Amino acid sequence: MTWLVLGGALAVIVLYLATLFARGEIRRLVRTLRWVVGGALLGGAGLLGARGQMLIASFLAAGGIGLLLRGRLGPIDFGSGLSSPNNASAVSSHHFDMRLDHETGEVSGTVRAGHFAGRPLAQLSAAECWALYDEVSDDPDSLALYESWLNANRAGWRDYFATEFGMDPGEEEAAPGSGPATEISGTEEAYQILGLEPGASAEAIKAAHRKLMKSVHPDAGGSAFLAARINQAKDLLLKQATATRKS
Repeated sequence: MTWLVLGGALAVIVLYLATLFARGEIRRLVRTLRWVVGGALLGGAGLLGARGQMLIASFLAAGGIGLLLRGRLGPIDFGSGLSSPNNASAVSSHHFDMRLDHETGEVSGTVRAGHFAGRPLAQLSAAECWALYDEVSDDPDSLALYESWLNANRAGWRDYFATEFGMDPGEEEAAPGSGPATEISGTEEAYQILGLEPGASAEAIKAAHRKLMKSVHPDAGGSAFLAARINQAKDLLLKQATATRKS
């Protein structure tokens, strides 16, 4: 029975790793392997230690702990060198700094201005989320970004706000936060939105745009605001790249 359970768990892990590989999520694949191998080493150390084979167990335990803490097992890198500052898109408004992780699709944010300035959105209570919603309701860009965060992190927030605070979900669906009210400020912001270094090629711009649109496109349940921002960034940078080639 024990071997059957272990075999089933191994099959699930292999299937998950194969799915990550098929999706091209190499960073997440390598980091998952880090935890799988590290956990296996520590598990093996525990079993050998229970049998009295302390020397081998200590080596396995040292390797497992080192792998989990540092991301390396001898010369093998299990993701410690894969972190990249360009693995996320940054979008800002008057009230918010938002970050979209390219691999996970996670949307995180911090309040820049107003009553909750300096607070991570994830730390706000339901009542504080509603107070913030009311506070930014006259700022279309900030409202759109905030709704994007709520959609990604607080499922059912419209119904909850309607029940607890009397918001009319039908009216809010037509609010001006469905798209960007202003154009992006320039190429620097465009690079931040696409998560690219300045001077990126047209091919890199198109590839980053395609990857991001898969996670934020409205047809896939994403954010119309973020999708519009990403499209603006792509158009601006491609136009600049074309002008540079002609000159």
